Amino acid sequence: MKLIIKEYLSSLKERDELDAILPDLLSQMGLNVFSRPRRGAREYGVDIAAVGKIENGIEKVYLLSVKSGNLGRNDWDSISDQSLRPSLNEILDVYIPTHLPQKHRNKPINICICFGGDIHGSVRQNITQYTKERE
Repeated sequence: MKLIIKEYLSSLKERDELDAILPDLLSQMGLNVFSRPRRGAREYGVDIAAVGKIENGIEKVYLLSVKSGNLGRNDWDSISDQSLRPSLNEILDVYIPTHLPQKHRNKPINICICFGGDIHGSVRQNITQYTKERE
């Protein structure tokens, strides 16, 4: 079953497909989605934002950056507006300090990388180091 779901998710495009089902899935998990993908509006790296508890944990803010398909070197860090690393930097540099609602600023924040495929080996170490530096 996991293979079928993985194949389905990897076939989805980011806009109007993957980013359309994620808010519903988060809501079903008990999270309150307070920001959904918007066309034409600058999102500062955050495609979807939600708040709540997962598995009886503490209440956290979840900021999701959504990309389609597999994650390779060009998808991680290039001059494209759609690259993941610049999106993550915008979340840290702009979204959290200026766009996160005041009522959620004292809660722990989880930045979530969401994509439909696999992380290519050529970029896995880059992502691991990026994450370790910001824990």
